[in-house]
Amino acid sequence: MNYTRILTTAALALGLAAPAIAQDAPVEVGPELVVYTGTGLPTDLADALVQPFADYMNEKYGVPVNVRTVPGAIPQSWLTFQTEWPNPTGDVYLMYNQNVKEGIDLGYWIKLQDQYTPEEWATFDPDALAAMDLDGYAVPMDISAWVLAVQNSLEGVEVTSVADLAKPELAGRITFDSALSVGSGYNAIAAAAAIRGDDWHAWFADGQFNEEAARPAFEMVASWAQNALTLTQGSGSISPLLRRGEALVSAWWWHNVMSEIAAGTPIHAVEPSEGMISVVQASPVISSASRNPVAAVEWVKFYQSPAATEAAKSINYYNRVPRTNEEPSPEWAEFAADAKFLYIDEFRATMLDPAYNTAVLDLYNRVVIQGQ
Repeated sequence: MNYTRILTTAALALGLAAPAIAQDAPVEVGPELVVYTGTGLPTDLADALVQPFADYMNEKYGVPVNVRTVPGAIPQSWLTFQTEWPNPTGDVYLMYNQNVKEGIDLGYWIKLQDQYTPEEWATFDPDALAAMDLDGYAVPMDISAWVLAVQNSLEGVEVTSVADLAKPELAGRITFDSALSVGSGYNAIAAAAAIRGDDWHAWFADGQFNEEAARPAFEMVASWAQNALTLTQGSGSISPLLRRGEALVSAWWWHNVMSEIAAGTPIHAVEPSEGMISVVQASPVISSASRNPVAAVEWVKFYQSPAATEAAKSINYYNRVPRTNEEPSPEWAEFAADAKFLYIDEFRATMLDPAYNTAVLDLYNRVVIQGQ
């Protein structure tokens, strides 16, 4: 079976429209495109689409555009882009949402919504679009939802909420990420606020972090930390503890839990009763200084096309957000059917804001780590 040909034909059949860029000028397509792809599954998907995209562009424009993918950590890509501006080496970049938002005001990106008809744009998840709040410069690429990875062997202890991490029966056998080490460490704070019913907006007033208002939620996180085997630093430290059975319950991203299950670890995912702390990753964005803007727009649209979603299924890209005109993977369809997503994109952006972050982490260190 010619998988590349199937993808290309599917993309053409689905009518990926010609870009809206420079509609009054002849369409010119260059032969090369440089795409900064981040790491992990987004890079794997990009690599899988390189040849199908070349075939698609050859059929549509007569130019088999060669895409050169540049994998690497997003913070480094962002730094490189800013250093090179206004002559960036790349045409398309995968960035964190806060980078996209900052770049909008600086004129760094082409507005993606302008490249779709209103009917096409309506196929993207409206809740995820609203959570990103990126003014149409990107679309939702994937959703990371925080669940509880529970050992199948665990008996006699009901685990239905993140608050159950404090149960004495689980003492020394639970984990969650530390905010001092990794961005997902802020999930626990958001979960505590959700469980308590706190309005986290009240923590930030007049340009200051209100420690007194935030402390109760931080103290709840501290109760979980006191019960922890360790505070983890992302997937690399979570996976071994689950595989060895040392952690009975770990708060972790759903898509990583699914990958771990596929690898044979005897765990299952529990959606917290209060809902799943969730963040939306924006799609790649198009540099306004691209040397090949028509191809750049086509790549981003191809990367978010139903044809690409089919390719994503083949690499177990579990948390990619399907559009309404796509057939979701069985895993996503089952997971999302009754899922309660608690989007914290705004919360994370505020917590990470340099105006507040030092004070936030100071309180975290004193209350959660030192128990003061």
